[in-house]
Amino acid sequence: MRIHIALLLLFLASCTEEPTRVGDIPEPPTKPAASPAGSSSEPSASSSDRLPTPSTDGATQARFAGFQAPIPSSWTLRPEPRQFRAATFVVPANGDGDQGELAIFAGIRGSDEANIDRWEGQFQEPTGGPGQAVVDPMPNAPFPTVLVELRGKYQGMGMPSPRDGMAFLAAIVRAPGREILHIRLTGPEATVDAAREDWLAFVGGLSIVEGGQP
Repeated sequence: MRIHIALLLLFLASCTEEPTRVGDIPEPPTKPAASPAGSSSEPSASSSDRLPTPSTDGATQARFAGFQAPIPSSWTLRPEPRQFRAATFVVPANGDGDQGELAIFAGIRGSDEANIDRWEGQFQEPTGGPGQAVVDPMPNAPFPTVLVELRGKYQGMGMPSPRDGMAFLAAIVRAPGREILHIRLTGPEATVDAAREDWLAFVGGLSIVEGGQP
């Protein structure tokens, strides 16, 4: 499994001239105070100073880090500054579950495989072992993109205890001339499953903003 992931990431990295500099500090889904799904603790980094302030264009487009992508009107931009992030959106809960979170990171250092290993370590399977990520290339994506999926008991950084029934979707996106993006959706399985198609549309609808800051 690990050899398969390494070969896949090597192939996708060769599709562009971008260096493989991506990574991130592990971070759980953070939600408004009413949501018990978890909280985060992020160290400071000068790279956050180079990220433009995220903004939305009406209810259909989000702009961040020199990109834009379509969003459903039900997703809410979280306006407060967050270190290491280009943008954060609150994803509405499905049924009686908790809200989810879409977090977008740009240009944080580290390797793809190291980050996947770290994400797997935040999940636990019923057998007690670490999570096993499903890793696949995204067909027909606007830029070379790897999709990562994990499910199970989750304990992110800053969470007092693990939570059962959680899901995690991540896209690692390489656009020529831009910093590598991580687009991560985390939350209860029902909430993530309900938002899956919107998340795929968001990733598949990415485009570079002309004149936007890389």
